[in-house]
Amino acid sequence: MKPPSKTNLPAAFVWGGLALLVLALAWGGFLVWHGPEAPDHLSLPASPPHPAATNLASAPSVTPMARPIPSGFQEHLFPVGYESTNSQWTTADGKDTNIIRQLAHNPLEYARMVEENPRIFRRQLVYLKKTAAAVLEDAKLTGTPVKQLTLPGLDGRELQFEITQDDSQGSSRQGMMSGHLAGNPNSRVTFAFQDGREAYTVLSPDDYIYLVGEPREPGQVIVKAIDPNTYGVGPAEAGDDFIKTGQPVGK
Repeated sequence: MKPPSKTNLPAAFVWGGLALLVLALAWGGFLVWHGPEAPDHLSLPASPPHPAATNLASAPSVTPMARPIPSGFQEHLFPVGYESTNSQWTTADGKDTNIIRQLAHNPLEYARMVEENPRIFRRQLVYLKKTAAAVLEDAKLTGTPVKQLTLPGLDGRELQFEITQDDSQGSSRQGMMSGHLAGNPNSRVTFAFQDGREAYTVLSPDDYIYLVGEPREPGQVIVKAIDPNTYGVGPAEAGDDFIKTGQPVGK
């Protein structure tokens, strides 16, 4: 495995991560409640599932979907393949256009996801059994400060987010936080939540982890393994300070 030639996170990419959080929350909230409803049938061609990359050392087996794909928007779509005390990871290939058709609330969101496909390696829907809001609410009742949150990665993997800055001002309803992965100060994590929806970015060159979590419904997050060379800030804008990974992201 070839190590990355650079491991420092570029400032532009970090601030780009913050912008992604704001855009993700705005997109999820606005399109769900104000955008047009998804039609019963989106007349769009299906594409075969792409080869799956994973953040794990070896890809675990995933149970294929056994039921037909329904039409229209649904909240709980896919069977669960992995489960922890905090989250449930679904088994469906989130880059497949038939799956995207079910994830999307409307044609605009569908088009955005399909357009995004070449810049990501994985997309997976995760159900949150315990949201950040619930953790913060419990902490308020006990008077215990929250110093870490557990964020879902891919395929059952969980990431410990160590909070170094908290702008929630004690609110369990909405706020923004930043920090790094526990034990890895060279990483960068940004996190935002509002009314049960959560969005986050995890950038860790040392571990080859580049994740974006975007909200779908309250208690649901779509986790994506992104390509830092094409997602957000590209090499042309970032110059010599841009992340160089030396291998596909998400492996």
